[in-house]
Amino acid sequence: MSRAARTTSFVLLAGLLALSTACGAFASPAVQEQAIDFKATTVTRLTLQGKDGPPVRYYLSKPAHKAPLVVHIQGSGCVPPFMKLDTPEKFSTIYSWLPMAQAGRYAVMAIDKPYQSDEPQQGPYGAALGCAGSFNEHYSYETWLATLKKAVRHALTRPEVDPTRVLVIGVSEGGLMAAGLARALPEVTHVVLLGSSGPTQLYDFAAGIYASQDSDEVKLLRLRELDATFDAIRADPKSTSKYAWGHTYLRWSSFFAQSTLDNLAQSKARVYLASGMQDKSSPILSTEAMYAQLRVQGRDVTFSRVPMAGHSLVPDGGPMPKGQKEYDAFMAWFERP
Repeated sequence: MSRAARTTSFVLLAGLLALSTACGAFASPAVQEQAIDFKATTVTRLTLQGKDGPPVRYYLSKPAHKAPLVVHIQGSGCVPPFMKLDTPEKFSTIYSWLPMAQAGRYAVMAIDKPYQSDEPQQGPYGAALGCAGSFNEHYSYETWLATLKKAVRHALTRPEVDPTRVLVIGVSEGGLMAAGLARALPEVTHVVLLGSSGPTQLYDFAAGIYASQDSDEVKLLRLRELDATFDAIRADPKSTSKYAWGHTYLRWSSFFAQSTLDNLAQSKARVYLASGMQDKSSPILSTEAMYAQLRVQGRDVTFSRVPMAGHSLVPDGGPMPKGQKEYDAFMAWFERP
């Protein structure tokens, strides 16, 4: 080979190496898969290793054939979607997740929150008090939405998933995230919000005060306390050491800034709402405000008002199986053309 030819070959090789390095910088994150055996079904736990931030971990059932994706988003707090995975007593903390997965008709998905620890929470469920690890140092609407987007985008590339039909089910706080995810990902075709807020969670607090049996004088006092707490959060919105109502100021400031209504209005998804008429956590009047606005905008929206039901769509203290008919109803809605 002549000197000129060798020089040309070296330049070409250097160029290929540079291109390979550049492509590697944009390559998909490393993926780890682990099969978890449940009765009558197998769930795959996938961990996406990225350069920035914590690993993203999600769970996906194995349907009988290529199937629509059904994403469950849990409510507030740091309880993981699955517990005791290394024991025979493993279970899901998300109602109806395993029965839906075991039916084999859908690819059913759940996602760990960012910086979710496997250690048990040392505090009340639904709040963030006693969350293990660095969960509260990072948890916000933005970090949770980024995690959800990354996980769902990856799941849509899986061979068992039909990416043309995507249902996102959000419970309580998860409803806010479901609406934000539908706005961020046009692949989301259907959204179900169960016991979720409407305009903002700040409105939920006010609506709950007005719906109480307190006198007007007491209501005014509670509304002033609400304003004072909100002002304190707004004065220090990034604080992860100060708490209100069981969550950090960072969590509240980021979620208060979000409107479930606005995010749904900016999405293309069909919408199904279900609320207990006696819900004291997310008052149904908040959902009514959202429903009314979506209707006048001409959106495809369905609203199930559940009599005598609380936040879990059953009477407070009642067994969850009584709420199954609501799950059956919105799944039938999802299957309609």
